[in-house]
Amino acid sequence: MSDRNWDRLTGLLLGASLGLVAGLLLAPSTGSDTRETLKKKTQDSLGQFQTSVRDIRDSLTRRGQDVLKRGVTEIPLDDEGTPGPTDEGQGA
Repeated sequence: MSDRNWDRLTGLLLGASLGLVAGLLLAPSTGSDTRETLKKKTQDSLGQFQTSVRDIRDSLTRRGQDVLKRGVTEIPLDDEGTPGPTDEGQGA
């Protein structure tokens, strides 16, 4: 997973956590109201998290498919369809 995706996911989780704590500390309300608010914010954060995970998974899937396609088309094959020797790694 790229650093950009990890940064986005970390930022999302940190922001959701800080928002939840700030909301609880700054908004005095009854216990049942607080529990309901906490439940709603948790569900919202979970939904955002699931969306982020889905986006990251899709991105990784696309990248993996691209790498696989490139690998399949760029590997030189001999007459029998097996990978043949390449010039890579040969010192000049």
